[in-house]
Amino acid sequence: MSEDQPLEWGTEQHMSPVDALMWRGDTDRRLRGTISMIEIYDCEPDWDRLIAAHDWGSRMAPRFRSRVVDSPLHTGTPSWAVDPEFDLHYHVRRIRLPGDGSMRELLSTCEQLAMTALDPARPPWEGYLITGLADGKTAYFLKAHHALTDGLGAILALAQLHSPSRDPIPNKPQPPAPAPTELSALEVLARQIGHEFAQTPYRAGLVVRGALALTDPKRALSKVLRYGRSVPRVAGLVSPPGSPLLAQRSLSWRFLAFEVPFSELKAAATSMKASINDVYLGGLIGGFRIYHEKMGEQVDAIPVAIPISVRRPEDPEGGNRIAVGRLAGPIGIDDPFERVLTIREQVRAARTEPAVDIFNTLGSVLAWMPGELLGQFSGATSMNDLQASNVPGIPWETYVAGAKVERLFPFGPLPGCAVMATMITHNTTACLGLNCDAASVTDPELFAECIVAGFDEVLALGRDTDAQADDATIGMQRVS
Repeated sequence: MSEDQPLEWGTEQHMSPVDALMWRGDTDRRLRGTISMIEIYDCEPDWDRLIAAHDWGSRMAPRFRSRVVDSPLHTGTPSWAVDPEFDLHYHVRRIRLPGDGSMRELLSTCEQLAMTALDPARPPWEGYLITGLADGKTAYFLKAHHALTDGLGAILALAQLHSPSRDPIPNKPQPPAPAPTELSALEVLARQIGHEFAQTPYRAGLVVRGALALTDPKRALSKVLRYGRSVPRVAGLVSPPGSPLLAQRSLSWRFLAFEVPFSELKAAATSMKASINDVYLGGLIGGFRIYHEKMGEQVDAIPVAIPISVRRPEDPEGGNRIAVGRLAGPIGIDDPFERVLTIREQVRAARTEPAVDIFNTLGSVLAWMPGELLGQFSGATSMNDLQASNVPGIPWETYVAGAKVERLFPFGPLPGCAVMATMITHNTTACLGLNCDAASVTDPELFAECIVAGFDEVLALGRDTDAQADDATIGMQRVS
């Protein structure tokens, strides 16, 4: 049997500066960077095949066999090392759902699993096969640290467990197991110092380019001033104040799940000459507007953050290559058409901010800060009412160990925000997962109703009169 070769995914030995910031943020329990995904299967997968799929997948993406090794000072960028004691028996588990087997019961169980800290001495991920759902269905829950990868990288990795066929694939090539890495904390420190020296030519080049820019002082001053004005906007220092209704923060997470036909999102975007992401944000912010209205609180705008990919073609897959875009979420705008177009222009402006990549630029410096101080820095700059991301999914039918994947719901962490929203497209359905701080969203049932109503407003813009009268029109549906 021939061998498959491991993917060029997550192959860096060093954490990136942004990954290091996320990893160190865990010193503050409110900023734990655990990302989660729930897959719904039409039946129970074969356990032995599921374990074999994890073994194969962790060979194809050895990062899932790697643990974090830090320096003795717990500063600088940590390293990844293949765990010599890697044990799938620890990482892959199965449990039976208590209660009535409903989606609400499933989400409640997954909330508890997501809030439990990952073991920092092991590769930072866990997978759970959850049986006992209604109608003979099962679920798979994956939790991993955000330092492992960004959302797109997580989908690429999760796809390694999937197959285009329900039946086993005979004589499937087996990748070689990655060799364990013995790496001490002192070796990490030496690696960090070597990396800093390696950066000397690059930093010297910046100084030279800065000196050459002074040959045109007017242009140089203009660029400096534009960058200087951009920094407070990117850092969130000039964002609107948070809503008093969502002001409280806690350690408790609550999950809500929704789905909407992707075709309806696309039709709404086409009708307004906007992007799918603009419509998605318009639906979310519309839901926030309705929730505030029903709770008797009037707010014109809320602080919103969105991820902006800064991944270049030459960057390796895996890890985080993201920057932060800041919006003033216009919840004071009643008209959904005007709201979406306002969001569209804000997103365009956020993507072209001169300082959009400042956290990646400064990350190598920030990574040397002690974890406790870094946590305070992160908390001061990330108190958003909403953070929202939109990740491409798997656009075809897939199977895991003989079970068909019916839905895939993503849930991001809560790095100081009231609500983290994540949307992923699975086949022809857009699946939306909301992670809400229980102290911020005090009436989750009402909030869920308002999110549905907010999306209905923007989806209606993509329907003509005939389609509105058509019973086949589905709109957004809550699944929990």
